[in-house]
Amino acid sequence: MKLHNLFHTILMLIAMAALLAVIGYILAGRDGLIISTAFAISFMVFGRGHSTRLMLRAIGAVRLRPDQAPVLHAIAEELSVRAGLHKVPALHVIDANSMLGFSAGLSHQDASIVLSAPLVQRLSAREIAGVLAHEISHIVSGDLAVMAMADTFTRMTRMLSLLGLMLFLFNIPLAVSGEVGVPWGVILLLATAPLMSFVMQMTLSRLREFEADHSAVNISGDPEGLIRALEKLETQNNGFLRHAYFPHRSEMEPSLLRSHPITQERVRRLANEVPTTAPLPDELIGQHHGYPGQDEVQLTIPIRWLLRWWR
Repeated sequence: MKLHNLFHTILMLIAMAALLAVIGYILAGRDGLIISTAFAISFMVFGRGHSTRLMLRAIGAVRLRPDQAPVLHAIAEELSVRAGLHKVPALHVIDANSMLGFSAGLSHQDASIVLSAPLVQRLSAREIAGVLAHEISHIVSGDLAVMAMADTFTRMTRMLSLLGLMLFLFNIPLAVSGEVGVPWGVILLLATAPLMSFVMQMTLSRLREFEADHSAVNISGDPEGLIRALEKLETQNNGFLRHAYFPHRSEMEPSLLRSHPITQERVRRLANEVPTTAPLPDELIGQHHGYPGQDEVQLTIPIRWLLRWWR
């Protein structure tokens, strides 16, 4: 992690933690501050590992054995060695209508990479290598734990803010009768705190995405592979016709609320990257990975049918 990115990451987490502490203090003074902090730490330490397994089960993620997807596992193993990982992340596939790829887990030991069936079908081995390098970069940099911490702060802030607003509603009769004053500043803070925490979480996420792109290039030695994958993902997300007629149109979603940077900006940065390692050997990425392509099967093919092809 670069020094300035590390500084920004720590600063953002401190700001989110401070906001949570302020909300806890508003609700119950010093005891509220201590309790909210204790709950947040307990959830991060004891809850996230179990929630990851439950999440993979809930979305129907199917683990791929090496004999089911030998090329994908060979690519992941080579990238893991280059990244300095002692354990290759487990590969999972999910049935979905769009191309998705993400990592899950809290540490190097329990990390998993989840790919959707359309992503595996549409991307070449070279492009999938770029995606895997990006996700492995997240794992190596500790981004899974960092983003889990940020997500915990946001969830706790949202929950406590809602609790505070509900307590105020119960005291409206007292405010109307004049027995108590109306703390408008506190109410405004309770109402806006969840949004502020969420914006900081998304800002942190975008920062980590840029860093993962940079690291992925050094791991894979091939910025063009990741660029092609991002461009295909962008075409899918925008829709084919929209991409054809308005390829550079900005997204309607405000940039502050995006978890990922704008694709054009990521591509621009990647095009200027100079890899520090050689590309993966041709026997891994020189041709298609051998599994169903977009012209061979329907994109909505169920996972159980897709795995039959892989076997």
